[in-house]
Amino acid sequence: MPRIFISIFLFGVFAKCNNESEKTSSKAEISSTNEISKDSPCTFFNPDTSIANIMLRYPKSTIAVIGEKEKYYADEKYHYYSTMYRETLTLTPYPGDSEKSISLFQIEFSDKTNYGYKELNIDTFKTEKGIKLGMSKKQIIEKLGNCYVAKDSTNGYIELYYRLEYPNDSKTKLLERQNMPIYYASYKLWKDKLEKFEFGFEYP
Repeated sequence: MPRIFISIFLFGVFAKCNNESEKTSSKAEISSTNEISKDSPCTFFNPDTSIANIMLRYPKSTIAVIGEKEKYYADEKYHYYSTMYRETLTLTPYPGDSEKSISLFQIEFSDKTNYGYKELNIDTFKTEKGIKLGMSKKQIIEKLGNCYVAKDSTNGYIELYYRLEYPNDSKTKLLERQNMPIYYASYKLWKDKLEKFEFGFEYP
């Protein structure tokens, strides 16, 4: 009888350990799935290319939204408010860009200081894929996919970073058409709320 009890006890211990091992393995698999974008060789194929109908490196679209009067100079940044000064859009042309050709967009919530920027008749600065301030991490990933790197992730804060390098752009041909080597997009969230984002080309 004692041997039977010992056998039953050892079997129970083994079963419990095996179950805990399976749980640990399962948790590791879930974690790996959630963080797959950190180490995965997947290629980002879904880049945003416009904000508020202003398209990257397409001067006519800039003129249609901003107007013709304002002069743009390389290495300068140009700032605009949305209606009620809630958001700020920053446009950056690069050296070598043609007049009113924009290579980088930056969007963030405005602070309480009035810097005298021009106000555009636009309530919310939104990209053609529907990205806008206030979105959650889940909503962004649903729009752009899982091929991101989670940078500077701390308690309550995370930056989602997407990157597309030539010659990997075999689907959209964006880099080839624009003769640019790298496109990137950065989305900074605080407490699962998009507070600031930028996207466009790295200066070659």
